[in-house]
Amino acid sequence: MLATLLLPSRTRQAINRAVLVGAMTAGSLFLNLIPAISGSSHRLSFQTSAYAQSINQAEITNYARAVLAMEPLRQATYDDIKRIVGSGDVPNIVCSQPSSFSSLPGNARQIAVNYCNKSREFVRSSNLTVERFNEITDSLGSNADLKRRIQNAMIELLR
Repeated sequence: MLATLLLPSRTRQAINRAVLVGAMTAGSLFLNLIPAISGSSHRLSFQTSAYAQSINQAEITNYARAVLAMEPLRQATYDDIKRIVGSGDVPNIVCSQPSSFSSLPGNARQIAVNYCNKSREFVRSSNLTVERFNEITDSLGSNADLKRRIQNAMIELLR
């Protein structure tokens, strides 16, 4: 942050906009389905869960915090696995289904396992259970207001 304070105002604004756009892009990936590494969707998912009960503002903020923390790792994990598997598509990897890792070569499998473990840590350190995180994720597909609230929370966290 100190480095950005030394930049001219217009440059800082451009950087802030770029970060915000990146975060919103990351958020949109996660707000559709969260988190499966897949060649077509570039997502990493734990699993699907039961439909969420009402979601309070603290949970929305915690969810947004977890998603923002996971995104750089998710992108790096996908890129690393893609380099290992080469021209083939990265298979859909679901953290709660170890069999979804079986088609990955050994090193790629370990990268995916590490991602799943770290993602769970991000969720838990954001004061959510993995189950609640998945419930909220499942609710996003049918709840435009929830998506908007989470996007707004992400914007606030990035300020």
